[in-house]
Amino acid sequence: MRNSIKSIFLISACLSSSWAVAENGDQLQQVLYQCERGVTLPVTYLNTASGGAYAVLQVDGQQIPMSIAVSASGARYVSIDEGRNYSWHTKSDSGVLSWQPADDAGENVIVLKGCATGTQMLAEIAQ
Repeated sequence: MRNSIKSIFLISACLSSSWAVAENGDQLQQVLYQCERGVTLPVTYLNTASGGAYAVLQVDGQQIPMSIAVSASGARYVSIDEGRNYSWHTKSDSGVLSWQPADDAGENVIVLKGCATGTQMLAEIAQ
């Protein structure tokens, strides 16, 4: 798993928004989301040939590695680092970034909402 996540850091700068397939079958995609308050959120997705799914978010100058988690709808990723309790929930071309305080397991604080890719943003403008 560590080698796969390291691959994201090395290759992510070279990717466009389409999927890139490595020789070993891993798939990488880099996506830019435009969120509320004009915040741009770069996210790199990795789907491994062995079935793993990961995302790395650029949040406040930090890279936050995440792994896929159970979700009722869409895709939800949770921080691999237990010290940074971020959660990224996407559905279609939209996403919401949340944070959970370590001392309150029942409370999620929305950090960024209204995040959308260029395709989704254009659709909303056209309406």
